[in-house]
Amino acid sequence: MKIAYLIPSCGVSGGVAVICQHANRLLLKGHEVVILTETIDGGLGWFPNQKVPVLSLKQYPSELDILVATGWSTAFLVAKLPAKHKFYFVQSDETRFHPTDSEWQHICRLSYLMNFNYLTEARWIKSWLQKNFGHEAQLIPNGLDPDLFHPAEPLQPKGPKPRILLEGAIELAYKGMAESFEAVADLDVEVWCVSSFGRPKPGLKCDRFFEQVPMAQMPRIYSSCDILLKLSRVEGFFGPPMEMMACGGAVIVGKVTGYDEYIVDGVNALVVEPSDISAARMAVQKLIFDPELRNRLIKNGRETAAAWSWDQPIDDLETYYRQVLEGSRGVVTTDERIATNKSIAFFFFRLLGIEMQDSLAPSGGFHSQTGMHNYAHRLSLRLERLIWFRLIANILGRVYYQYKKAAARINTVKFRSNSE
Repeated sequence: MKIAYLIPSCGVSGGVAVICQHANRLLLKGHEVVILTETIDGGLGWFPNQKVPVLSLKQYPSELDILVATGWSTAFLVAKLPAKHKFYFVQSDETRFHPTDSEWQHICRLSYLMNFNYLTEARWIKSWLQKNFGHEAQLIPNGLDPDLFHPAEPLQPKGPKPRILLEGAIELAYKGMAESFEAVADLDVEVWCVSSFGRPKPGLKCDRFFEQVPMAQMPRIYSSCDILLKLSRVEGFFGPPMEMMACGGAVIVGKVTGYDEYIVDGVNALVVEPSDISAARMAVQKLIFDPELRNRLIKNGRETAAAWSWDQPIDDLETYYRQVLEGSRGVVTTDERIATNKSIAFFFFRLLGIEMQDSLAPSGGFHSQTGMHNYAHRLSLRLERLIWFRLIANILGRVYYQYKKAAARINTVKFRSNSE
């Protein structure tokens, strides 16, 4: 099969790591696989043993059997690109990444109306897609690579103080890093932090900081720490707790969507409400002062991680793709449904100010009037203009309202004066 995954960028992220697992393992099975991205950036060298070619849209391959959208922003482009069959790999409810009732949230929600073949990594997402959008998504659970995640030589020997690891993009509020820092602020512990986006603000308790860490280095960081504290408020199927388990550490997580895919409170981890800073602090102290509990969680965590192999999920993924290609499974594709997908995409690109043709040239060159570089940035700028327009309109409306009130009062005074 000739397969392509379209990713938003090549930056370090758990979601892109999962896509790399799909792509590289399908490549090992003998399929022709590429990863497409609008901006190559620094490439995917941060993912261990990355073998799949990473191509720009200008190098778009011809006669694709399968094209996979991997996030809301990629879905609109997939609707316009040529391929025999189109899929949408949903790794979370991405509407939650944006402020409530914002333009971004509304645009993101539209992507789930696309008539694609859906697949997902978590049971809760499968249920969410079926309940809210009527999509019967194929479940392809994430796995764990034991050749990568296992106890490793620590970057720094453990000292007398317990070492707590905080992991997550600091600049993304829903990752709960602010709450994690607050939970450990007054504890007599050493704090290490890993972030793919953003740095700790001055004054936060952080003894060692790591940014944009290549995945091959993460086992040494995990193995250097005693406890992982992760208080995300939005997740799909989050990997770091399982990775920490495989590396021999104890885990505390927030009760977030997807945690119960493999975590059982009190068995292989401790679970708290993600916004309950006091409970998180108490959980850290509990593991510090109760070595018997901590060791039991570590033992059970290792067993949990060992049970999550990539072998069966990739076999199931290959079968799913093949069945859709052969016609025994998959959504009904009609000219009208394809046109509807393009209609949804049309308004997305029109908002960007981009004129899209329906297909690419045989050479693979990407056709648009103004080009597709940094379209997320373009959208942000255009939305800012819309926001400023609304603000100005709101101010003018208030001024006009006050003018009308003042005019009414003047007219009332004049009327009374004339009456007298």
